[in-house]
Parts: sequence; C-alpha cells; structure tokens
Amino acid sequence: MKRSRFLPCGVTLLVVLSLLSGCSRGPSEEELKYTALQEQLSTLQQQYQVLQDARANLVTAKATLAEIEAVAERSRSDEQKTQLEELPAQIDGFNAAKDEAFDAVQATLADFLNVALNDFPEDPITSEGLEVYSAEAIVVANETVIQAGDYKKAINQLDVALSYYDSLGLPPYQPLVDRIAYLDDIRFITQERFDLIEKNMTMDDVKELVGVPYYQNIQQDEKRGVETWLYRKREGGAAAVYFKMKTSKVYNKNFEAVKTKVVTD
Repeated sequence: MKRSRFLPCGVTLLVVLSLLSGCSRGPSEEELKYTALQEQLSTLQQQYQVLQDARANLVTAKATLAEIEAVAERSRSDEQKTQLEELPAQIDGFNAAKDEAFDAVQATLADFLNVALNDFPEDPITSEGLEVYSAEAIVVANETVIQAGDYKKAINQLDVALSYYDSLGLPPYQPLVDRIAYLDDIRFITQERFDLIEKNMTMDDVKELVGVPYYQNIQQDEKRGVETWLYRKREGGAAAVYFKMKTSKVYNKNFEAVKTKVVTD
C-alpha cells in the first residue's frame, strides 16, 4: 500500500508564519521618517506661500496708501477717501497675517532642518528646505539693514545660512552669495557714490544712493538743528552727510569728515 507523504506539522506552521511575517512587514523607521519629512516640506511650502502672499498684500496696501496721501485732499475722489479710512486697518491686518505666517514658517523650518540636516544631508529634499531658509535669511538681513544700518550683523546672518551648504558639500545658494557681496560693498562709502549726493535730497534719496547709516553713526545737534550721518570708508575714517532737521533735506556733505578715526559699526 502506497503511503501518503505529509510535512511535519511544525514545519508547515513555520512556513506559514514566515510568509505572513514577510507580507506584514511595514516600512522601516527610516522610511517612515523620510515620509514624514516629505509631508513637512509640503506643509512648509504651503506656509511659505501664505507668508509671501501676506507680504505682497502689505506692500500693495502701503503703496496705495502712499499714493492717496500724495494727492491733495481737495482732489481726492470719494473712492480714495473711503480707501484712506479703510487702509490703515487693512495694513494692520496684513501685518498681523505676515507675522503669524512668519512664525509658522520658522517653526516648521526648524523642525524640518533638524531632521533633514542630520539624517538626510545629501537628499535633494534637504536642498529644497535650505532654499526656503536661505531666502528668509536674506529677508531678515535686509530688515536688519533697513532698521539699523547694521551691515556687519546682516552679513553674519547670511554667512550662517551659507555655512550649511559648505558643511554639506553643496553648491552655494547663489542669491546668498550675491547678497553678501552687495552688502559688503555698500557698507563702505565710496567717492563715486558719495559724489551722487546733492543738496536738497531727502533722507530716503540718500539711503537709496549710498545705503542706510549705522544707527550709532547718526548724530543730532538740536541747537543747530542739524542731523549728521557718518558713513565708514573701507580704508578708515568716515564721510558725512548733513541734513537740516527742519526739512530732513541735505544741506552739506564732507567726504573727509573723519580722516583717521574708524567709526564703530
């Protein structure tokens, strides 16, 4: 009589468990981390767009307000008068939206880079996040210059962003390189730029031509009604631009105002 052949029960069970184990094995911890990072980048990009939109709305609203204010009151249309009443509140709202969006971007960016730089330094996803970080570093550096004329601090802020590319062996983000070069140039006055300054120019005109003076290099003489802006020269010393405080317009200038003393910045 022919005997049937059966696999031992224990062996059969082992095979089945092995198959089930192979089918149920989920993604690795690294794969899960990378998926989460991708989702975080998507969130970051959405938040960044919201921030960009808020900034654009703010710029447009401020420009509209300035245009209306430049029109003589008696010449303003009814629509302009209505806008003049509504715009300040709108600007406050856009400012608040910008600040909220900025905080959200910074929080997500910090979390993203903490993982990306440490666990996926060579992955293209890290470069995408770094570009957002670098673009924001440029915005912050520009605000540092506008508010305080602190070019040294602004350049240091950009150098930090640039150092990430160095440490990862990535090509530098060109807008960062370009902005650092620009700030390093404009932080020192040159004879050529200084010669462009003319009498009766406004303070904004001067800033546009030769840059924002460092806040500690702005001196006011209340008795004489004169405000002096000192601009460092790369070789040492400083040039001066003099404004009448009453009009906030240039009335004199002197490229050799400080010949040897290096003005602190």
